[in-house]
Amino acid sequence: MIFHNILPGCEEGNPEAWRGFLTNYTPMALELFRVYSPWTPDARLQAWRDVLQVLSADACAVLKGFSHQSEREFLVGLRAFLQDWAFAKLEPSQDAAAPPAPTAETLGTLLAGLPLMHQEITFLALSGYSQATIERILRITPAVAEEGLERLRASYAAVIERSDDRCLWPSAWIGISKAARANEQKDCTPLRQLIRILDGQASWYDKSPAETHRANCLHCLELWNALQEVVAWDRTPQPLPTDKIESLLAVIPLKQEKRKPSLFARILGK
Repeated sequence: MIFHNILPGCEEGNPEAWRGFLTNYTPMALELFRVYSPWTPDARLQAWRDVLQVLSADACAVLKGFSHQSEREFLVGLRAFLQDWAFAKLEPSQDAAAPPAPTAETLGTLLAGLPLMHQEITFLALSGYSQATIERILRITPAVAEEGLERLRASYAAVIERSDDRCLWPSAWIGISKAARANEQKDCTPLRQLIRILDGQASWYDKSPAETHRANCLHCLELWNALQEVVAWDRTPQPLPTDKIESLLAVIPLKQEKRKPSLFARILGK
């Protein structure tokens, strides 16, 4: 089922549309919770169930607020919603004690003066991604990734040395991302334009000013990396067992399909 049919169908309570939604987006939701929370697999699945109840409540009032124009715009919005959901549930005490969690100020110092690619690498590393995963997300060579991580080595060696993909300070880091998303300025690049740039559909006259701005704007850097993150997740989907889809479907209020009366009932006018 294609994206442009999924959301309207979900809003109508269509079971097949919701199956398509769950098949396509459950793996991404669980991956986001895996990276940005300390929760166990069962807790991540329960968090997603809770989110689904919110998205489907009141005739899908919350779901209707997401972008319906393109799947990538929708996914970036869903990612932000899931991060906000996790942030409300996380406790600062769940963050690692060492190294100290970055703040908006220390992050600004780390990014200051770095080439744009190195800023992207630094941001993703602090988000919790290993070097190998950063190479896949940004589609860069190990040499470029190594160079981009250089500034982190002094204060955040533990981040660089990790081989898994888990944020050390989910509460603090999501808080930084949340603040960055809220700090949009008039000259920030719209998400739709960033998608065109990522897809190679923008001219140099559009791409160059956007990159110059992004090198000095945490809002746009966070948005750009969010876009690359969801695209990377979409490239490597994890199959979802049918029984898991059906168990998730059970928490969603669905439209009851009207059964056609039998031929005998129609003959009798019943």
